[in-house]
Amino acid sequence: MLGKAGVVRIEQKSFSLGQAGAAVPLRSHQKYADDHGKSNLFLALVPKREVALQAVETGRDIARRYGLSKSPRPHELMHVSLNGIGKYQDFPDDIVFAISAAMATVKAAPFEVNFDRAMSFAGAKAVVLANAIRSEEMMDLHVQLAKEMWAVGLNFTYNPRFMPHMTVFYDETPVPEHMLAEPVRWIAREFVLIRSLIGKSEYEYLDRWPLVD
Repeated sequence: MLGKAGVVRIEQKSFSLGQAGAAVPLRSHQKYADDHGKSNLFLALVPKREVALQAVETGRDIARRYGLSKSPRPHELMHVSLNGIGKYQDFPDDIVFAISAAMATVKAAPFEVNFDRAMSFAGAKAVVLANAIRSEEMMDLHVQLAKEMWAVGLNFTYNPRFMPHMTVFYDETPVPEHMLAEPVRWIAREFVLIRSLIGKSEYEYLDRWPLVD
């Protein structure tokens, strides 16, 4: 492991697709018990520390502006989800190994992540930073990651309406879409495999892959 670390939009939905025929027994790890204590695996972009701290401060500004009592998520949890993988009762060593091997074949150049507005995803009760113009580079990476997982027989997520975003906090009260005084942006130079320990607000970075020209 590498460390720990106006308008209301409708909830972003994704599609979880089954195995493609390879021998990785993903479903054998999935239990239908309560999520608490499970591991949630996903691929994501993680901002630099100073950008994550800016996102936290932006979240505080949004909460003050709309009279909300919720605090932003810790800066260590700020990320942009790319592809979900699944929830597991125990640590899935074979799945992590298969993902690491598949992701090593991904080819993509660094690109700018630019979030210039805040809004709510109503169904998820999430207040997020996003951009009205979808990043084609991020969409291409989302598709490529799904294809690589499909190629080795892993479950994967693919969403043709994929909307990159960063969740800053959760609240029942919807936040109207509005422009930020200062965009939250950085150059993405890698993507990471994250294990989220459900119920503990704790992330572990299991592997990472560079984005190179």
